Amino acid sequence: MDNRFINVILLGLAFMILFTAFQATGMISQSVLEGVKNETLNGTSFHGSGYISMAILYSFFALTNVFAPAIVSILGPSVSMFLGGSTYFLYVLSFIYPMTWSYYVVSILIGIGAAVLWTAQGVYLANNSDDLTISRNSGIFWALFQVSLLAGNIYVFIALKAQIIDRATRIPLFVVFSIVSAVGLLIFMFVIWRSYVEKHRHTLSRIVEEKKSTLADVIHTLKVAGALLRTRNMLLLLIPFAYSGLSNTLFQGVFATCIGHYVKYGDTRKRLIGLHGILIGCGEILGGGLFGFITKPKTASQRALMILVGCILQMVYYYSVFVNFPVDSASNETTTKPYFDFNSTTSQVITFIGSFIVGLGDSSLNTQLMNVLATRYKQTTASAFAIFKLVQSLMAAVAFFYAGSLQIQWQTLIVVLFLFFGTLAFFAVLFDETDNDLTTPLITNTIQEDENIQSTAQQTHASPIA
Repeated sequence: MDNRFINVILLGLAFMILFTAFQATGMISQSVLEGVKNETLNGTSFHGSGYISMAILYSFFALTNVFAPAIVSILGPSVSMFLGGSTYFLYVLSFIYPMTWSYYVVSILIGIGAAVLWTAQGVYLANNSDDLTISRNSGIFWALFQVSLLAGNIYVFIALKAQIIDRATRIPLFVVFSIVSAVGLLIFMFVIWRSYVEKHRHTLSRIVEEKKSTLADVIHTLKVAGALLRTRNMLLLLIPFAYSGLSNTLFQGVFATCIGHYVKYGDTRKRLIGLHGILIGCGEILGGGLFGFITKPKTASQRALMILVGCILQMVYYYSVFVNFPVDSASNETTTKPYFDFNSTTSQVITFIGSFIVGLGDSSLNTQLMNVLATRYKQTTASAFAIFKLVQSLMAAVAFFYAGSLQIQWQTLIVVLFLFFGTLAFFAVLFDETDNDLTTPLITNTIQEDENIQSTAQQTHASPIA
């Protein structure tokens, strides 16, 4: 089997196991912390908010993305993924005995770690792909990654059986999640070992040359990130980047909390958050295989069709949320009637069919987005993925900041507008046959500037007069 293909499989497995704990934690965090607020530990009460924690996380995620390409260039993608993944382990561990100050500190750490982790993931995936295999590899990675939604949320569905997640339920739940996160880190260590072995297959002289050019690569990566932001296509892609952040906040965080708050769903409604996550995962996995591996879209028209399908599926989901959930369900337990007051069974059927649909649509959009970044920005992968994560995380942070105060219908409207205009922007990029006309000269100029600086420095060093 091709070593590069094995690397992609290992990458997907590592993310799948690590995010088995984190994805489920993110979905139930607000509900878990509502239970913690009813407890008093050592005479002090907990005052943290899951929404605020995620807003802090994504804010630092955005800030660190500015420096993430440089960190990945220095450490390499495999080591960077391990260090970034370690912060996820600490975040999950903090839920066993949560304290307000430590919870927010860990939220900052995971924001920093997440930026490094995802930038390194983009570089590692691109390094192990080419134009013919990128659709397959991105689809495989996305499918394996989204399996994490199944395992973690199946456990949530089984473990949560009461209206409030109390101490006796919370501690065993997060002990298990912490162990799972540690297993994910072990796989990242194996990835580091494979990278070390592959590197030492080269000659010693080549290795020395690569080490000498590291500082120049860091400076070059930062310059290229700024250069990309001056191109037409990257500016257009900022809209779907922003939509990606808003949408993930809503259907994985806010809408999950809405399910747990909707009193109509009964005394065991908290466990239905797990079912919501399971069905999203099923949709993501099916979509990752269908849109990335089976259909293997190669032309602009084929990729545009996949994006259109994803757009329609997500529009259907957002409409179902608009008519099916009370306006105040994101912020508190509610008995308020929604626009269409279905009975409990019908409402749940609509909700969970929608959970599957939104997962399917999300995988369609994300596999094509990863495809475009990895193929059209092959020479500038680290910078392109850093820009993507910067915009995505900024918008996610904004969405979490207003999640607890803005009615769910207004939150949905914002996302729908970004979906519509993001789809149009995506089409404009796909059908632009001159996508390299601005990027290539900017990259070339940056390289020439770096070479001139290095040449001047060498001449100065060689001159005894200087």
